[in-house]
Amino acid sequence: MRLAVISDVHGNLPALEATLAAIAADGADMTVNLGDLLSGYVQPADTADRLIELGLPTVRGNHERQLLTLPRESMGMTDRIADDLLTPRHRGWLASLPMTFEPAPQVLAFHGTPTDDLQYLMHTVEPAGARPATPAEVEERVGDVSGYRLLLCGHTHRRVVAVTGRPAGSESGQRRLAGLPRRRAVPP
Repeated sequence: MRLAVISDVHGNLPALEATLAAIAADGADMTVNLGDLLSGYVQPADTADRLIELGLPTVRGNHERQLLTLPRESMGMTDRIADDLLTPRHRGWLASLPMTFEPAPQVLAFHGTPTDDLQYLMHTVEPAGARPATPAEVEERVGDVSGYRLLLCGHTHRRVVAVTGRPAGSESGQRRLAGLPRRRAVPP
């Protein structure tokens, strides 16, 4: 199965449409959406309508949670913009999105980490800035994912493919951790 992975659309409908056209040209079997869908300056409500219409397997990101749970005065600017434009239908759809899901056997999709939509998986933020996470930090953040050969995450707005670990039942003895905010082929 060929998976296409999108993430962090942030209400940018023109970019979403361009990405979907590229995915269609590539012939992916399934497109998975890793969250942070609407909070942005371009077209949050129109993006919601399009994503609902598409029915892509989708996880919620930190911005979906923030839109649904934070008081308006605690929201950032992009969340407030989306909050002004979203309908009850949009909110119901956002509320229905899971934190994780399995788009294929031995594949786990999530936004930040499997248990925290705000934690960066592949990067560690320090006072001086972000740095690549160590293998130990990544392993601690994902927890027990021994039943999975491929982990899909978004959130960082950076494309990262890493190989780590020895999950049970893995013929190659490796687990791929893929943070893919942009179109990128991951070899089987």
